[in-house]
Amino acid sequence: MSALTIPTPATRRTERAPRADEELYAAIVGNDEDWQRRAFEQLHGLVHGLILKCLGPNSEVADLVGDVFLTFFETAHRIRRPMALRSYVVSITMNAVRREIRRRKRRRALGGVSRTLPEFDHEPGHDDPKAKAALIQLSRILDELGGHDRMAFQLHSLEGMQIAEIASALEVSESTAKRRVRRASEHVLKRVSRNALLADYLQEGASRRRG
Repeated sequence: MSALTIPTPATRRTERAPRADEELYAAIVGNDEDWQRRAFEQLHGLVHGLILKCLGPNSEVADLVGDVFLTFFETAHRIRRPMALRSYVVSITMNAVRREIRRRKRRRALGGVSRTLPEFDHEPGHDDPKAKAALIQLSRILDELGGHDRMAFQLHSLEGMQIAEIASALEVSESTAKRRVRRASEHVLKRVSRNALLADYLQEGASRRRG
């Protein structure tokens, strides 16, 4: 299966991340008075980005981000090692996403607002118009996936998480996580191959990474 990685600055892992996680973990364990502020500043981009990618931009994103951090602040003491910090936050975020997907399904079943393709009322963090257009089209392709497949794809291809991490975050077996990633990737790759703008954008990103 071909790997599909979208080259966005928000999802690139840096060498500083492990060190920052260790320092934040120490602040949590030590119950430093400013640990919640530090956690919000350090992890907000991760949480907001995951919700945005999984659900699309809408007026509820800020509320969901708030819910995730409230849960994190109440339960962060359960984390046992620094390297588990981010996966714990991702797990909380995915639980929030699943609840929102269920809520939307119930609302549609009761005759609520019909689901439409997400529009980027919050623009992607790119100054390049081509990149913005490509990400909007990618979001629409991802919107064709089922909720579970979409979440697995986001974590694997956009966040760079391994199958074991995805399985833990989504609370499924590794075989299920792998199957969802494969199914979603095959769908996305097929659709992207028919879209010249997206194909060029992804090819440019791959060339930049190789360079």
